Amino acid sequence: MTMRARMLASSIALAAIGCQTTVTTSDGTAPAPKPREAPVTPKGTLPNAIAVTFAPKPADTDGNLLPDSLQVTAYLFARPHPTPLFAEGSFHFSIYRLGQSGTPETPGAEPLRSWTFDAAAVQAARDVALAGPCYEFVLSLLANRGSDALPVESVDLVAWFEPAGGGPAVWLRGVRSVQFSRPEGR
Repeated sequence: MTMRARMLASSIALAAIGCQTTVTTSDGTAPAPKPREAPVTPKGTLPNAIAVTFAPKPADTDGNLLPDSLQVTAYLFARPHPTPLFAEGSFHFSIYRLGQSGTPETPGAEPLRSWTFDAAAVQAARDVALAGPCYEFVLSLLANRGSDALPVESVDLVAWFEPAGGGPAVWLRGVRSVQFSRPEGR
């Protein structure tokens, strides 16, 4: 190789080493990292935590201007694994007057309403949300010939899951307050 060819090769190599490519988005920030698969909870792991979200407000399904149903999404977890999982068992939900729900160890007095979803209903409620496996339920005040005329406008919602085949019930930590607001004059 001639001296001139070596100098040209060295210049190209140095230029290549000194070049840096920066990729940014239209607002000048770095692009988001590539998505990766969420960790998988090992099969056979029993849930030990539950999370519940619900629609912004209860719906009026019978058109009488009184809210009567609440869409609820429940997630089961097996801590320390971060991904929700499906499990066999039953879900239970109850609503109480504010401050009267008690604790899992000492439940409150009589709930205003209760719902139990057996194994078949839980199987049918399976869905996958952005966070992962979940269960979609509708808590209707009208179920079992119930009335949508609650004596209060705000309630405390408690929830728990009972695994099939035994094992301890998995309780929602704390309560979730829900408003069943009525229109003026009702």
